[in-house]
Amino acid sequence: MIDRIDAQNEYVFLVFLFILLLIGLVRQWERERLTLFLKSFINSNLIDTQLRQERAFSRLAIFNFIIVVLVLSTFLSLMFHQFHFFEDLSFTGLTSGLVMGLILLTTARVALYAFLSWLFNMESLQQHHTFHWLLTNSIQAIFLLPISILLAFGPTEIKDATAIIGLAALGIFYLFRVLRLSMLSAFDFHVPVTYNFLYICALEILPVVAIITMISRQFEG
Repeated sequence: MIDRIDAQNEYVFLVFLFILLLIGLVRQWERERLTLFLKSFINSNLIDTQLRQERAFSRLAIFNFIIVVLVLSTFLSLMFHQFHFFEDLSFTGLTSGLVMGLILLTTARVALYAFLSWLFNMESLQQHHTFHWLLTNSIQAIFLLPISILLAFGPTEIKDATAIIGLAALGIFYLFRVLRLSMLSAFDFHVPVTYNFLYICALEILPVVAIITMISRQFEG
């Protein structure tokens, strides 16, 4: 049986409506670039062409980033509440906090990558890194959006399984992104394995461990 839409679910519905509106606008305004962008997930030879069109890609990237942040924040909020995390926070409060946290985290990482690329004269690697990061997360958002809608408005009996599927997808996409970026650095730009290992530990694994630890402590206490 499908849950009735209460006051909180009305906010969830409005968030989904806004996300779908953004997707529709991107398809309307940037259909060709969006198609080329998504095809790059399979055919990496298309990436250089898009990076050369920096201004055109930047416009698409802004919309894609907003969609990624909204979808991921919405899914995490629904998942946390499904498993009784952060129950003292409303959906709007939790989602707003996650949106701000993801924006701040991403901004800090982009600033750090930009500084390191300037310091070691590796601007091309930084551009490819940013592109692959956004591409993988955009594909992930496409996958998580219907899962989030089902988690919000689907039958109660399958919500736990839906949340687990979403978490598994989140983990798979995360590992895929880390491996893809590591291979890009090692084979295309000949970055030493040691640097790749330090990157994975410091900028990929450590933030995730910190977040998991924080959530675990909140659940226990």
